[in-house]
Amino acid sequence: MTLLVQCEFRVKRSGHAPEFIRLARALASAAAEEPGTLRYQWFVAQRPGHYSILEEYVDAAAAETHNGNVGALLSELFSVAELVSVSFYGELNKYLRDWATGRDGVSINVPL
Repeated sequence: MTLLVQCEFRVKRSGHAPEFIRLARALASAAAEEPGTLRYQWFVAQRPGHYSILEEYVDAAAAETHNGNVGALLSELFSVAELVSVSFYGELNKYLRDWATGRDGVSINVPL
């Protein structure tokens, strides 16, 4: 079963929006080269300064690999934006369970 991840970000200041968009596009380009990444699509949310992403991976290991591949870009992204929420749909591995533990705004939805 695949792993679907939905995240919402908020830019820290309105002037950071162009840099956020540049970084989001760079992340999407990097994800397009990853064989375990099935979907990596950014959206502009209705609230100003908010952006959402839908990520789909063949499994949790592919999501972990993605995070490892784009660590430098994610660090840059978090310098201009904050993570508002994350929803996981599917089975998590230890890496993702550990990451999610104790974080606000994280929901984990497992298959029936």
